[in-house]
Amino acid sequence: ANFNIKNLKLILILAVPLFYGYFQEPVVEDANENYRLRKCVIYYYLDDDTIHIIEPRVENSGIPQGIFMKRHRLPYPEDQSKYYVWKDLNIGMNFNVYTRIFRIVDCDEFTRRFFANEGVPLNAPEGYPQDLFSKTRLMINYKQTPPD
Repeated sequence: ANFNIKNLKLILILAVPLFYGYFQEPVVEDANENYRLRKCVIYYYLDDDTIHIIEPRVENSGIPQGIFMKRHRLPYPEDQSKYYVWKDLNIGMNFNVYTRIFRIVDCDEFTRRFFANEGVPLNAPEGYPQDLFSKTRLMINYKQTPPD
């Protein structure tokens, strides 16, 4: 294949590693739960080193969801003059986003191949921790057929 600068720029625009993660949100209004897990998808744009975080919507959750962080360069919490780059992200790490701590638990297949191709090892995938809120929502949404 014949690659030139124009083709490389297009590849970088289309190549978007993504990670799956969550953060814990404290809950004070419900005596049955202390915190809630909020699952998110973290997108890293290679063409300009920007990050975008969305929270997939959960039906009837009563929680505002959607875009958590609009796409921009994310500074390190310790040094605001330096920014995160793709090599800083890995599975099994805590990721500080403006004092909110995200836990990265997995990534997509493209991200696995990209990191392997670049010689950067990824940690093994983790599962999401048990979330009482999700369990309660499942029970509420469970539709039981009445006996005949």
